[in-house]
Amino acid sequence: MVAVAAAYAWWAAGLRPFTWPVLAAVVVAGIAAVALGTRRRRVAGDDPDGAMVWAVLLALLAGWELAAYFQAPRADHPTLSSLANEVLDWRPARAVAFLVWAAVGVDLARR
Repeated sequence: MVAVAAAYAWWAAGLRPFTWPVLAAVVVAGIAAVALGTRRRRVAGDDPDGAMVWAVLLALLAGWELAAYFQAPRADHPTLSSLANEVLDWRPARAVAFLVWAAVGVDLARR
């Protein structure tokens, strides 16, 4: 299963960005992740501390993004998205990011 997912991620990472084929590849992977995740659902449990950690983390990341966006020069204050673009220009990094995205989708669908 992991080898199939890795091969699919490598193939999808090689597609030209912002085209219909890559959109279809992402949609198919998303549907597969939800289908796999809902097949074995976890027992529901409340985790308010976990939700608070995620909320704080997202607020910090959003604050960094906004602060960097409004500061100049941009080369001295890169945004998270510009840093990610530099890394994701490399096909192996895109493939790993695709796999991580799919794994997070499976985990979220299990909840």
